[in-house]
Amino acid sequence: MTTDMARHYWDTLQLTISTDPQRVAYVRIMYDKGELEPGYNIMRERRFNRDAISFPEIVVAESTELEFEFRAYYEGEEEFGQTFRLHLDESPEIEITIGTEEKQAVLGLRLVSFDEPFECDDEYDDDGRYDAWV
Repeated sequence: MTTDMARHYWDTLQLTISTDPQRVAYVRIMYDKGELEPGYNIMRERRFNRDAISFPEIVVAESTELEFEFRAYYEGEEEFGQTFRLHLDESPEIEITIGTEEKQAVLGLRLVSFDEPFECDDEYDDDGRYDAWV
């Protein structure tokens, strides 16, 4: 027999990143909790044109059922890095600005919990794709 507390966890990290001063242009990326091991640099695992846009490094410090801790800094500026902790129940999302005026990024991170998964078999087509997205 499972209780609601036994099922209470986050399973997805949603990252929104913008290096645009007006925050009009941004990238949104989602990560499965299982891939967020300590030492994992979540920005290095995605393909970006680093010559065109300077993205910060975001390194996983800890990942538990209820918490996610990370360190954010620009390459070569590790000593100026900042550590942040998200908690599913207390502070599941955060928006931070890191860097200097010349090289700045706004990061929005959010823990997403799918404690009650939805079942919508009739909304998927024969290929398993969601009809509204095809």
